[in-house]
Amino acid sequence: MNPSRYNRFLFLLLFAAILLTSCRSRQQYIYSTTPVEDKTHNELFRDIISSEFSFRTFTAKLNMSLTAGKKSLSSRANIRIVKDDALQISIQPLFGVEMFRILINPDTVIFLDRMNKRYVREPVAALKERYPVGFDFYTMQSVFTNALFVSGKEQVDATDYRKFRYIRTSDQNYHLSAEDPASGIDYAFTVNGDDRITFTHLLQPEKKHSLQWGYNNFALLNDISFPHKMQITLSSASRKVDAELLFSDVVTDQPVELNMHVPDGYTRTSIDEILKFLSSNQ
Repeated sequence: MNPSRYNRFLFLLLFAAILLTSCRSRQQYIYSTTPVEDKTHNELFRDIISSEFSFRTFTAKLNMSLTAGKKSLSSRANIRIVKDDALQISIQPLFGVEMFRILINPDTVIFLDRMNKRYVREPVAALKERYPVGFDFYTMQSVFTNALFVSGKEQVDATDYRKFRYIRTSDQNYHLSAEDPASGIDYAFTVNGDDRITFTHLLQPEKKHSLQWGYNNFALLNDISFPHKMQITLSSASRKVDAELLFSDVVTDQPVELNMHVPDGYTRTSIDEILKFLSSNQ
């Protein structure tokens, strides 16, 4: 190709790239300006359930950042969910190469350390005994998808409104709160005038464990709004971790298969060893 034709080719390529970029649809965020309405408790509860983001399978890309004290970590990741069956997070810090994978189903948690060919496999029940806030599959599925949950239950139904206390907050939101008698966990939801959950809080007062999960940057997906920004704080008596998740390329109801397979040649280790390794490398 002679220089003039090569230059014309580069110009056309650049022009096409600019055109495609300018034509790409921008995500339109929805900011609630609807004041909360006077509703009976069962009406409010029913409206929150009907406003939930609906899916059978869910996949998305994540930009995630974590901060613990003076240490911080940023990474890309993918999340995949098969509703009521399994949840997987693939962490890819460098060039799309998976370094860690977390798999959760209703019974088991698996952590794969790809770098060191190690894995952790723990029953969910055992982790709930040790880390009582958030280590329940249905709770985790709900917080990642901005859904209401009832502690200890797989499904929420309209009659569960009786389990909650209701108040109107000074900033004109609804506040729903309840307690799980089995675990002693207090859990609460802040709901705006669009019947969307904007904040979820779990607290285990006895062990001083807390999980706070905030939702922002709502945008329409499948005619229902979904938060593309989540801010998380996980704390105990001795440690606090802050995280931010930015979602993109959200796709629902496409075929997704997840399994709890551990590759051959991996050595089993403990969650304490993994946490010690992650802390020393931040």
